Amino acid sequence: MGTVPVHHQIADELRSRIASGQLQPGDKLPTIAELTKAWDCAPLTARKAIEVLREEGRITGGRGKAPTVRGATARTPIRLADGWTQKQKDLVLRPAEERKVMGAIELTAGVPIAECESTAKYRETEANAEQAEIFGLPEGTKLIERVYEMVHKTTGVRMTWSVSYIPLQYIESNPELLDDSNEPWPGGHQHQLYTVGIELIEFSRSVIAVQPTPGERQKWAMEVGTPMLHTLSKSIDVEGRVVEYSEARYPADRTEIRMTEHLKRWTPEQLAEAADAAGDA
Repeated sequence: MGTVPVHHQIADELRSRIASGQLQPGDKLPTIAELTKAWDCAPLTARKAIEVLREEGRITGGRGKAPTVRGATARTPIRLADGWTQKQKDLVLRPAEERKVMGAIELTAGVPIAECESTAKYRETEANAEQAEIFGLPEGTKLIERVYEMVHKTTGVRMTWSVSYIPLQYIESNPELLDDSNEPWPGGHQHQLYTVGIELIEFSRSVIAVQPTPGERQKWAMEVGTPMLHTLSKSIDVEGRVVEYSEARYPADRTEIRMTEHLKRWTPEQLAEAADAAGDA
């Protein structure tokens, strides 16, 4: 086993002081000169240790400001249950005023839409080989890529992030669906699809875990070592077409995934057949 680099040893020591409360939020970290002397290392090594903590989101500072311990950030739990997409579908047929104040963020995190700052960016792109296979359409088919982000206004912590792809041919009959200035859309994407005559009947989802980048950890206020959950979803309409493919990301340390599977009752015929088979054995 190799030796742990000195800058990581320094970062580990400072991280322990923060965790134990020896260094409180707002406290200044030891200076580069103090770390250099204490660890008998080069100034560059000490700076690399400070940068590790900055990338982890544990400290603030930089550009001439002394690094200080960052205060604890409130993090809202996210609950993904197997019934929330049905709630979204039910919302589609509700009045506009009701759709405006109820969205995915309220259904998953219980946070009012008014407390979040949302952004949406659309762009036209072309389906690569993987996307073409997902949609069952030719490679190069025009797609609309839509990137969504919600940030809590008070804490500045990212609440949601997702990217979705929809074949342009499915939604181009409604020009409003091609303009990201119409976001946030009352009733969400299911209502958007409803405006062009598309009704969703099935969602196919898979979840994988990946390590976030330092930048992602900061935006989500994540602890080091916590993986990011990537939820990959296919939205399927009543005609059996995949009409939207999306990827949403959630921090694993505050995300709960609930799944309920209903099992069919055995029929009297199945029970009788099993009993006969047992009697013959």
